[in-house]
Amino acid sequence: MEQLPKKERREELNQVRALHLLRDERDLEVQADAGDRAGNLVLRFSQLLAAVCLLRGEPAWTALLSLTFVSAAVRCFCWFRHDRARLYLVLGLTASAAALGLLGVFLTREGAAFGIGRLAAFGVLYYVLRGVAGLLFVGFLLTIFWAAHRIRHLEGEQWEAYFQSVSTVGLLLRGGCVMLAALGLTGALGWRLFVVLEFPAPGQLTLVFLAAAGAHLSRKFSEEREVLVRKLLRLKNKKLRRPIIGRRSLCFKKGGEGPDVIRLDGLSYR
Repeated sequence: MEQLPKKERREELNQVRALHLLRDERDLEVQADAGDRAGNLVLRFSQLLAAVCLLRGEPAWTALLSLTFVSAAVRCFCWFRHDRARLYLVLGLTASAAALGLLGVFLTREGAAFGIGRLAAFGVLYYVLRGVAGLLFVGFLLTIFWAAHRIRHLEGEQWEAYFQSVSTVGLLLRGGCVMLAALGLTGALGWRLFVVLEFPAPGQLTLVFLAAAGAHLSRKFSEEREVLVRKLLRLKNKKLRRPIIGRRSLCFKKGGEGPDVIRLDGLSYR
């Protein structure tokens, strides 16, 4: 398979950079700042909702207020990990106990549609269904490859030509569509399972599963997207060899072809 032309490689890298699929130091700083601001806003909003629920006599105020103590416990444990001061450990354990107490009051109240047993069962089923979604994703991919081989008679070099013809963003979108199909089918299976096991509100439980699983996939993609994009770029440029791994960078060299180098966020291409 021939290497991508230099102009196409530049366009590919520019597209990846424009979409922030490979993050630089500024992207990491913006992400950290956005995370801090979002966390503070969610904390303030949960406190406001807790006050509203308390005034209206809604029992959910205890669960919402527990988020304040969870946030305080996390902050104290982080300070303890860095400073090893026992005061932070004591404060973190105290905040954790307060959060668990408030959450326990909410979960054990009388007349609740979901008891502790039902909630634990739903948690187990959530992880099982998430594993099923992963297996379906792999199965769908293998089925697509098998169908393309049987129908279009794609062989090794033809597969390589196909991957070269599709942009990195296009490959990511295709993989995302397959994952959404797997997640949708798993949601349908989960709904049927909730009905068979006589869970209350199976439709709402299915929506909760889809939202939680979707949030998990989004977080995993955000954490691992640099590795995935780099692998796709290596796949689309077969002649790159000898990865050089630095402290916070990953680059590839190809010797003997002049000084022209394309570099992007730790990636170097000749």
